Amino acid sequence: MSIQAQLISCLVKLMPQLGMTKPNDIFLAVQLPLLQKLCWNAFVEGGIKFTTAEAEGEFRSILSTIVDRTDNVRGEQLGHKRKRTPPNATTTHNTTISHLLEAAHLAREGVVRAKHGAVIYIPTEDGGTQVIGRGYNHDFVLHRSKEAKKNKIVLHSEIHAVVDAIDTYGEDECFNNLFPKATVMIVELVSDYAYDTCHPCPKCNPMLRAVGIRKVIHTTPDGVNAKLNLGAGNIEFLRLEVVSIPLKAACEERELKCKRLQEAGIEY
Repeated sequence: MSIQAQLISCLVKLMPQLGMTKPNDIFLAVQLPLLQKLCWNAFVEGGIKFTTAEAEGEFRSILSTIVDRTDNVRGEQLGHKRKRTPPNATTTHNTTISHLLEAAHLAREGVVRAKHGAVIYIPTEDGGTQVIGRGYNHDFVLHRSKEAKKNKIVLHSEIHAVVDAIDTYGEDECFNNLFPKATVMIVELVSDYAYDTCHPCPKCNPMLRAVGIRKVIHTTPDGVNAKLNLGAGNIEFLRLEVVSIPLKAACEERELKCKRLQEAGIEY
């Protein structure tokens, strides 16, 4: 057994004493760094040259990206309220590739046919970005009565992420300060290995404009991200049924009441 293998074996044995007992802990602490090192060596030894130091740094940052699977999106059950994540728990990223990878991870959490994931992020003073909301496509029970047959609604990833931000930072902070400078990254996965086009649908487009989010980046089948500018925000779009019904449902999932929906005449 090599020295490296012996060290790994010792580390695995010590992990329970450090409170690390889950398979995911072992993967992150042991396997992932080795896989990333193998990827790096494969590229370098394969003769790939980087034209600039910035390009090499970018590639290294992609290899070192770890999606936090302990965020408040994982493990959500149908119709249940999730634990609120404090604002200071959000990480800072330097490239949009991190947001794309996280949105792809979120898309995998979906239990409906269209696997969409979305992250909403804002620029930070240090030149990076900060995620403020996360979401994915999933069903939500509107009425839990046994007599009701059609009692579910599909909450789209963009709406899910918007309400996630509201739940974390507060409605006024989001509408007044965060959403106007935010960008939403939307990813659609096909069979968990390819991307597809996922620009905001006719429901999510006016919803994003209603809350003040104008900038969109979404995946395409050819692997190139597309950028959209949705135009001026319009709070009056909250009165539209295609906006108010799913947004209200997403708020109910979190046991929230949106003040602006109420001001628009939407009853709870």
